Amino acid sequence: LLNKYLLTATIRRDGYSGFAENNKYGTFPSLALGWVVSDEKFLSNVNWINQLKLRASYGLAGNQTSRYTSIARVSTTVPGGTAPAAYIYGDGGTTAFGQYIASLGNPDLKWERTAELNLGVDFSFLNNRLTGSLEYYKKKTTELLYSINIPNITGFGSIATNVGQINNTGFEAAITGSIIRKKDFTWDMTLNFSTNNNKVVTIRGIDADGDGKEDDLTQSGLFIDRSIGTIWDYQLNGIWQLKDQIMPGFYPGTYRIVDQNGDNTITDPADKVILGRREAAYRFSVVNQFNYKGFSLYVLVNSVQGGNNGYLGLNNPFYFREDNTIRVNGLQGIDYWSPSNPDGKYPRNVSGSQPTIAMSATNRWQDRSFVRLQDVTLSYNLKNSLLKKVPLQSLNLFVSGKNLHTWTKWEGWDPETEANDDQGRLQAQGLLIGGRPVLKTYTVGLNLVF
Repeated sequence: LLNKYLLTATIRRDGYSGFAENNKYGTFPSLALGWVVSDEKFLSNVNWINQLKLRASYGLAGNQTSRYTSIARVSTTVPGGTAPAAYIYGDGGTTAFGQYIASLGNPDLKWERTAELNLGVDFSFLNNRLTGSLEYYKKKTTELLYSINIPNITGFGSIATNVGQINNTGFEAAITGSIIRKKDFTWDMTLNFSTNNNKVVTIRGIDADGDGKEDDLTQSGLFIDRSIGTIWDYQLNGIWQLKDQIMPGFYPGTYRIVDQNGDNTITDPADKVILGRREAAYRFSVVNQFNYKGFSLYVLVNSVQGGNNGYLGLNNPFYFREDNTIRVNGLQGIDYWSPSNPDGKYPRNVSGSQPTIAMSATNRWQDRSFVRLQDVTLSYNLKNSLLKKVPLQSLNLFVSGKNLHTWTKWEGWDPETEANDDQGRLQAQGLLIGGRPVLKTYTVGLNLVF
C-alpha cells in the first residue's frame, strides 16, 4: 500500500533580512501525490505495461532580492563613474567630499511568490523498451520583484518594487525507445522536448487612458497579455539609398525606420511597435546510441526553435572609427552599405560618435533558431578474451567531436550563447565586437582500468 499510494507534504517558514521589517518572513507550503497505477489488480494481466505512475503536486515558493534593495543606498562616487562625489563649500571655492543617496529605498518590498501546479506521468512499456515521463506545469507568480522606471523629477531613474502577476504554462517530455535489440546490434533513441509560454496578466492595475484595458509599462518592457521577454522597438524596412527622399535625421546608408504614425518624424515611443519576443517556442534534443559488437556510436542533436517571431536576438553590426588603416581594412570583412555597394546588407559605417537616431537607436533583431550536431562519439571496447594476457580489466578507445555543425539563419558567431556588446547590452554572439564562436573540438582518448 505504501508503495502504491504516495503522499508528501511540507511547509517552510523563511525569513530574509533584505526585506522591510513587516515583510521579512514568508510561509511556503507544498503537497505532492503519487499513484502507481500499474500495481493495481485491474492491470495485473496487462503484460505490455511494466510501470505506470501518475503524480500531481502543488506548492508555493518564494523569491528574494539582493540584500540591500529595500533600503536607500549611499554612494561616495559620482553617478556612473569612479570620481569622488564632491561639492563646492562656501565662498572660498573649497572642494568638500561627501556622500549622496544613490538609489531609492522601498520599505514595502516583500517576497515574490510563485504558486505551481504539476501534473505528470511516468511509464515503462513493452518489456521496458519504451520508457519516459510527461509533465505539464502551470505557474502563477505574484508580487514580482521588478525595477520599474519612474519620472526623473524624483531625482532617480527607477525603483525596486513588487508588481503584477505573470503566468507560465509549459510541457516537458523525455522518451527513450529501444528500437532494435539484436544479439550483436542495438539501437536506442532518446527524445527530450520542452516548451514554455509566459504571459503578463497584470502590472499595476492602472488604466490612465480610460480605454478599459490596463496600461502597459512600455519603458520597463512589460505588456499586458504578452511575454515578459517582449521586444518593443523600431521596425526596420531596408536602408536609405542615395536616390530616396530621405526623412530628416537620416542619411544614405542608414536604416529606414517605419514611420508608424505618419508624421515624417521618428520619435520614442510613438513609432515603436512590438516586434516579437526573446523566448523560444520550444527546445528539443535527440540522442541516438548504436552498439555493434565492441563498437559504440553516440550522436546528440540539439535544437532551439523560435516559432512565430520568437527567440529573437539583438544582432547589430559593430561600427569602426575610421581613424587608422587597420580599422579601415577591417571594414572589408563585413557587407556594409556604401555608395559603391548600395545592396550592402548592413548600414553604412561611421566615423566618431553616433549623434542621431539613425545610427544610435536602431536595433537589428534576428531569429536565433538553430539545429546543432552537438556531440558525436565513436568508441571501441576491447574484448575481455584479449585482455586475459595483460593485467587490464577493460580497455576503451574513443574519438569524439563536439559542435561539429550548426544549421541556422543567424548571422555571426553563435546564436545560442550571449555576451555584452560595447554599449553593455546583452545580445547573442552575432556581429558584435568581441564576440566568440562556439568551439569545435575533437578528442582522441584511451580509457584503461587495471
